[in-house]
Amino acid sequence: MKRNIAIKFWTLSLICGCSFVFLFNACENKDDGNDSPVKITKVFLEDAQSSVPDREVTFARLGQVVRLEGSGFTGIKSVLVNGKSCYFNPVFVGDNSMLLQIANDVPTVEAADDIRNTIQVIKSETNRHIYSFEIRAAAPSIAQISHTMPQAGDKIIIYGKGLQEISSVTFPGNIVVTNGIITNEDGTEVSLVVPAGITQSGSITVIGANGGAYSPAYFNFKEGLVHNFDDVQNYSWGSGVDNTALTASIPASGVLPKSQGGYQAFNADGNLAANADQRFWLNSTAIFSTITSKIPGSTAAADCGMQLDIYVEGAWNSGIIRFVMADGSGASRYCMLYQPVYVNGVHSAEAFVNPGAWFTVTLPFGLSSDYEGKTLDDVIASMSAASYKQAGPWFENSGISDVFDAVPATEKVYFDNIRFVPLTTPTYSDFPDED
Repeated sequence: MKRNIAIKFWTLSLICGCSFVFLFNACENKDDGNDSPVKITKVFLEDAQSSVPDREVTFARLGQVVRLEGSGFTGIKSVLVNGKSCYFNPVFVGDNSMLLQIANDVPTVEAADDIRNTIQVIKSETNRHIYSFEIRAAAPSIAQISHTMPQAGDKIIIYGKGLQEISSVTFPGNIVVTNGIITNEDGTEVSLVVPAGITQSGSITVIGANGGAYSPAYFNFKEGLVHNFDDVQNYSWGSGVDNTALTASIPASGVLPKSQGGYQAFNADGNLAANADQRFWLNSTAIFSTITSKIPGSTAAADCGMQLDIYVEGAWNSGIIRFVMADGSGASRYCMLYQPVYVNGVHSAEAFVNPGAWFTVTLPFGLSSDYEGKTLDDVIASMSAASYKQAGPWFENSGISDVFDAVPATEKVYFDNIRFVPLTTPTYSDFPDED
C-alpha cells in the first residue's frame, strides 16, 4: 500500500510539474482541434529521479509515464498501447503534447504481432494514428546461475525474471554468445553452452525483449579459490572425509557440467546415520591472510560469501551442508546453511530436484546471524580469533536450530572448488549516460 501511494504521489508531482507546458499548448490553440488529424512524432520518458527527467526514448516499460509529442491531440477519446486502453487525464492534454501512463497489465511479448509495440491514439473511427514504439515489461533480473565456474562446452542455466527472448549473453572479457540461446516462455530460465576463451571473472550480461541485466560478479571467480583438490590446496584435516581426490569423471556423459579433475564426497557410502556428521576442514590461516586482496574487506557480508560446486547421487532425503567459518564457538555459530529439503523449516524431500550434473551452491555470509550487518573484514576477524584456525563444509544429519532428521541420509554429495566470491550485482541502466 505504501508503495502504491508513493507511485501515485510521484506521478501526481510529475504531472503538476509538467502541466504548465500542456496548459500553455492548450491555450495556444484557438479552436478545439477536434477535426485536425492526430499524429505522434516523438515519445519522451518522464522520470523525476533521472538526470534527464524529460528524455526522448525509443521504448518504455510497463507502469512508466510517457509524454507523447505530435499534433492534433485535442479531443482524443482513447489511447491503446499494444491494444490495451491506458489512462490519461484530459486536463493535461494539449494539441501538441500529452501525458500517458502505460498500464501494468499491457501485454508485451504475448501481444499479437499486428499490435505489438504500438501506441494508437484515437479521436474517431476515421481519425486515428498508429505509432510504432517498443513496449517492454519490467526490467529483467538474474537471480542465480546453475554453475558459476563451468568449463567450455558445458551447458548452463541462468535463472531470473523477465528473461524473454534473450538475444545475446556476454561473458566476462566481452565474450558474446548470440546463437544457441534457449529461453522458456515465462522468462525464468535461459540455457546456453559456455564458449571457449573465458579467462576473466565478473558478471554475465543478458540482453532480451525486456532489456538487459547483470548477474552477480561471481562468474569464473577463480582468484577466490581456496581448495580444488588439484592445484589449489589448503587442507587441514577431515572427519569421515580426507583429501585423497576422487577422479572418475561424473556424470559420465551429457552436456551438463561434469567433474573438473579431483573432488571428494560426503556420505560416500550413502548411509550416514541420524545425528551424525562428516567434516572437511581447511587451514583458515592460509586463507584469510590473502582473501581481502581479492575482495575489498569493506564489502558487506551480505555481498560476499562462499561457493562450492556439488554433484548429488540419489534423492536428497535427509541432511544439510553447514559451512563453518570460525570453529570453536559452537556448531551453530559463524556458519551458513544449505538446506535443499527444508522449506520454511519443514522437511520436504520433493523440494530438491536433482539436476543430474554438477551445480554451484552459493552461501552469502549474511546468512549467518553472526555476520548480519557486518563486513568481510569482520568475517576474517572472526576466523582469526577462532579457537581453532579451521573453516570448511560439513555434511550434517543431526538436529540443530530446528533442523532434525530421524532417518539415515542416503544421498551421496560430491564437492569441489571451494571459493570466496563477491555477490555484488552491477546496476544495469536503460540509458548509457546513467549506467
